[in-house]
Amino acid sequence: MNLLTVARSATAPAGLGWIQDWHDPDAPAEALRLVLDSAWHAVSAMKGTEVVAAATTLRQAFLQKDRFGDEFPCDEVETLLALGSLWEDDIDEAMRRAQSVLARRGGARYRSALATVMKFGFWRTRNFMPFYELSWGKAPRDHAASLLTAIINLSIEAVAEAEQLRFKLAERLARDALCLSSKSIGIEAYASLLPTCVLAQLQYEAGAVDDADGLLRGRLTAIEESGAIESALIAYVLSAKVAAARGDQNIALLLLRRGEDIGAQRQWHRLVLRCKAEEVVLHIQEARTDLAEAALEQLKSFAGKLHKRGSLKSMDAWPLHLAKLRLQMAHGPDIGTVRSLDELRTAALQNNDPALVVKLTILLASALHTLGEVTRARKELLAALHQGANAGLFRSFLDEMPLIEPLLKQLWRSPEARCLGHLAPYVGRLLTAPMMQPPVRKKFRINHRLVESLSTRETIILRLMSLGLSNKSIARELQITPETVKSHAKHIFIKLSSKNRAEAVSRATELGLI
Repeated sequence: MNLLTVARSATAPAGLGWIQDWHDPDAPAEALRLVLDSAWHAVSAMKGTEVVAAATTLRQAFLQKDRFGDEFPCDEVETLLALGSLWEDDIDEAMRRAQSVLARRGGARYRSALATVMKFGFWRTRNFMPFYELSWGKAPRDHAASLLTAIINLSIEAVAEAEQLRFKLAERLARDALCLSSKSIGIEAYASLLPTCVLAQLQYEAGAVDDADGLLRGRLTAIEESGAIESALIAYVLSAKVAAARGDQNIALLLLRRGEDIGAQRQWHRLVLRCKAEEVVLHIQEARTDLAEAALEQLKSFAGKLHKRGSLKSMDAWPLHLAKLRLQMAHGPDIGTVRSLDELRTAALQNNDPALVVKLTILLASALHTLGEVTRARKELLAALHQGANAGLFRSFLDEMPLIEPLLKQLWRSPEARCLGHLAPYVGRLLTAPMMQPPVRKKFRINHRLVESLSTRETIILRLMSLGLSNKSIARELQITPETVKSHAKHIFIKLSSKNRAEAVSRATELGLI
C-alpha cells in the first residue's frame, strides 16, 4: 500500500496535542487507532513536526504493546516509526524499523512506504546499487494511485543526482516532482519544498543567483514549520550563499545562525554542523580570522559532544574537517594541510560524493600553489575544471575565486592554455565574471526624493521579510521584541509607500534597495 492510500483513510483531528493521552484504560485499542489515524494524516500532509510528535507517542505504545494483546498493529506502528525517524534524521533507526516490518509477511500492506524509507536510507549511507534498484526514474502514469509516494521518491532521486553532479537528470526529476505536487490536494506547500530547493541549488550553481533567490523566497517559514532536514540543509546554506554573493554578509550570517538554531531545536545535527562550518568560511572571506577561530571552536565543541554520545557518523563529520582546513589555509597552508586535504578527498571518493571531491580538489590546488608546487597545482585545478565543466558547475569555482584566481590566470596565460580545448571559454567566463552579484536595478519614472533612505536595521528587517520570516522569527534573529519589528515595519511601509510586506519587498527590489 502506498503512502497516500493509507493516509487518505485517516480522519484529520484538530491537532496532535492531545495524543499523549492515548493510553485510555477502558479502550486502549480505540485510543491508539486515533493516534495512528492522526499520524497517517500528518504523513499525508507532509507535516514533519506532527509526524515526529505522533512517533514519540507511538514509541511509548510499542514498548507496552503486550497490554493490547493480538489487537496491536505492530506492522503499522513500526512503519510509522520508520517514517518518523526519517524526519528526525535518525537513518539507522528508520532502516532498522523498515527491515523489521519487511521481514514479516504482514508488512506487504506497507511495502511502498517502507521501500521509500529503505531507498532514502541507501542514499544516505551511500549504498547506490540498491538505491538505483528502487529508483523510479520518471513520474508514474497512475498519478492517483501513488501520488505522494512518487513525489517523495522523485525528490530523493533529484537530490541524489544533483549530489552526483548529474544536473540535467536532477532538474528533470525535480520538475516531475513539482508537477505531481501541483496536482495533489492539500500537500502542495510541503511536498514542493525539497524539489524546489534542488532547482534553486541548480540555478545558483549555474550562476543564476537571482533565480535561485526567487525560488527560495518565502520557503524558510514552511521548512521551519514542517520541512525535512534535506530541504533545510539546502535552503539555509544556499540562502546564505546567495546573500553573500550579493554582498549581504550580515544577512548571510543571520541565515546561517537561524539554520543552526533550527538544527538544534529539531536535533538535526548535520544542519548545525553545516551552518557553523559555513559561518567559519564566511568569516574567513571577511578576513576576520578571529571570528572564524571562535566559530570553529564552537563547531569542535558541538562535534565533540556528538562524538561522545556516538551520534556523529564519520561520513557526516566532513564540514568540521573542512572548516579546520579552511582556517589553516587562511593562516598559510603547510604540507600537513595538503596531506589532510588529500586524505579527506580520498574519503569523499570512497563515499561516492563527487560534489565534495570537486570542492576539495579546488582547495588542494590552491594550497599546492601557495606552497610553490605549481605543476601539481595546475594538474589538480585542471582535473577540477574538467569535472566542473562537464557537470555544469560555475559558482563552486567562482565562490573560491580569491583562492584560485592567481593559479587560474597563470594557467590561462601559460602554454598549456592552448591545450584547454573546450575548457577555454569556461575558464574565460570564470575569469571575467564578477564575484559579487549586485541587485538588478530597474529604471522607473519615480521621484527618488520622495523615497526616504532606509536605515541599516530597516534594510536588514526588509531583507528577512523577503525571505519569508515571520515577525517573531525576525525578532528572535535580531534579539529584539516583535513589537519593535512591527514598529520598524510601519516605518518601512511609510518610506516605501506600501500597504503590506509584499508591496514593500517588491518596491525595495525594484529600487535596488535590497
